[in-house]
Amino acid sequence: MADTAPESQGLALPKADWPSFTATDSDRRPIDRLKPGTELHRTVLDYLVSRLEDSEKEMSKFYSRWSVQEKKIQAYIDLPKWEEDLAALNDAGEPPKITSIIVPYTFATVSTIVTFLLHTFAGRRPMFQVGSYKEGGSKAVQAMETLLQFQADHSRLVKHLFQFLQDTQVYGLGVMRTLWENTSAMRTVITGANGSMQRSREQRIVYQGNTVIAQDPFMFFPDPRVPMTEVNRLGEFVFWRDFTGRHILLREQADGKLKWVEHTPEALPQAKVSDSARSIRALGTSTPGGQTTLPKAFVQRDQGSVEIIPAELGLGESEAPEKWLFTILNKKVIVQAEPLGMDHGMHPICVSEPYTMGYGFGQLGIADYLGPLQDAVTWLINSHIDNVRRTLNNMFIVDPSRVEMQDFKNPSAARILRLKRSAFGQDVRTVITQFPVADVTGQHVRDAELFMRMGQQLSAVTENLMGVQEGSSRKTASEVRISGESAASRLSAQGRLISAQGLVDLTEQMSLNTQQYLSEEYLLQVVGQEGIAEPINIGPTEVVGDFHYPIHDGTLPIDRIAMFDVWRQVFQAVQADPALRQSYSLSKIFEHVAELGGAKDIESMRLEPRPDAEVEKMVQAGDAVDIPSALGGSSQGGQTLERNPGSRVTDAGSFSA
Repeated sequence: MADTAPESQGLALPKADWPSFTATDSDRRPIDRLKPGTELHRTVLDYLVSRLEDSEKEMSKFYSRWSVQEKKIQAYIDLPKWEEDLAALNDAGEPPKITSIIVPYTFATVSTIVTFLLHTFAGRRPMFQVGSYKEGGSKAVQAMETLLQFQADHSRLVKHLFQFLQDTQVYGLGVMRTLWENTSAMRTVITGANGSMQRSREQRIVYQGNTVIAQDPFMFFPDPRVPMTEVNRLGEFVFWRDFTGRHILLREQADGKLKWVEHTPEALPQAKVSDSARSIRALGTSTPGGQTTLPKAFVQRDQGSVEIIPAELGLGESEAPEKWLFTILNKKVIVQAEPLGMDHGMHPICVSEPYTMGYGFGQLGIADYLGPLQDAVTWLINSHIDNVRRTLNNMFIVDPSRVEMQDFKNPSAARILRLKRSAFGQDVRTVITQFPVADVTGQHVRDAELFMRMGQQLSAVTENLMGVQEGSSRKTASEVRISGESAASRLSAQGRLISAQGLVDLTEQMSLNTQQYLSEEYLLQVVGQEGIAEPINIGPTEVVGDFHYPIHDGTLPIDRIAMFDVWRQVFQAVQADPALRQSYSLSKIFEHVAELGGAKDIESMRLEPRPDAEVEKMVQAGDAVDIPSALGGSSQGGQTLERNPGSRVTDAGSFSA
């Protein structure tokens, strides 16, 4: 008996159940055929929402832990009702009352780590490094790095990079997403000469390039079947969420990016908007847009990159998996469906989990490890404060039968206690005595310091790295440097891992998007002004190439102050040694030292030599002044000139004979 071939399967449906696709359908855009209410729309919507909700269920398991860490970062505490009233009085300007406190140790540690990593990645220009193994590829590398730096500056990438790095420490998960953007806007154009200038407004492309956005982990829904750091390459889908105003959606629909926005129901999905507590202490909203008292709430927008078989969903003829971009509003209406078609072949996100243990879906952050230590330090400090308060509040043992209790209860500072007649002539200490109270928590402050030192060993954030001099004894510069370098080496290893997990993928995505989508016309607009000072010719052929994307070494950029000291010593050595002056240009070394020290535009102050004949003509014409002659002296070995304020000459100086 011959073997029967198994029925062809798609990603979700057998081929027999695939919708029909006609020649007429191929002439229409997929989103045009996904009209709300049609069978095709219901099929595709169910296909997408089922994957989104499966990821929601898995990601929601992290939310309670994340919320706890957010509260600890903010030094938040759930106060009893009476302490809430005391805190309210303090905020209202009343005399301060003692309330419980949370020691923000986790916040200090996370801030130091993020500061180190941000300076590591953003402290150099260009921020993104690309390379080429091909001969003659250095020109394309330089052109690509220039364009990527321009895009980073335009999109204010540093603020998103900061949020990304902070998320890696608080949640153990940092996410950034990137898409190509073509932005058009009305611009005023001036035509004609000075005598007949005319102003008009025209639609112009004002930006073409990558946009990079830090994604809220509470609004990130990756394929839970693969590790998060590999989801952009191995995952079937990735969704991300935000809450967007209808005015923005309608504007994008007018630009042709979306369709069917008007079919979006006003009611948001019934699921909770967000479990985040990041704004709980500020009394703000953790996820703006999801809750409002205005007549119409913002719309929940779930956008995602999904690998589908177009023929399986009736969206095309291809039976091979392709990455498509979908946008769903309020989980009810599909308003965007189009192939991504990006050369890099990844889902347009990058993920980093710097404290990963490998292979799993979901990892801890440094805040999870520091949380118990912060709790211990908080308890030690609060117990000590409470015990001191009890010590300061004098407690007495009183015999009410022999003391006028009204005097005892009198709050006057100059208190006089009257004894009753029955106590006359007796030892007063038998009538009233102060109850001895011992401070049993005197060691708690030192114990708290021990716990914080344990946290330093755990996080590699030493006092030197925080900018605090460790200990009271004097230390040599070498001791401070070695201590700082030891801590920095551990954070540098983390920086390398973050670079390998996420930032290298981000650089590759941005680089290949630039090669694929950047138009020649706009490319010249970007570098045209720069080319006036330094001739730069960058066209499509200059940025196309096979690049590699090196992993950041995790070290801090070169310290300009340290380099200034080094070059200052070099300048002094060359100045003092005639042999070195024959081999090195003292003036160029001086200019470099001045630039390191912060002096700007020092090259414009350079003096240029001119022949004596030209100098004499300048003096006779009144365009320059012979300084020694004007002062009644003589110039030695040449003429020293100064520009006449009314002259046309733009430079003057010392001229050798």
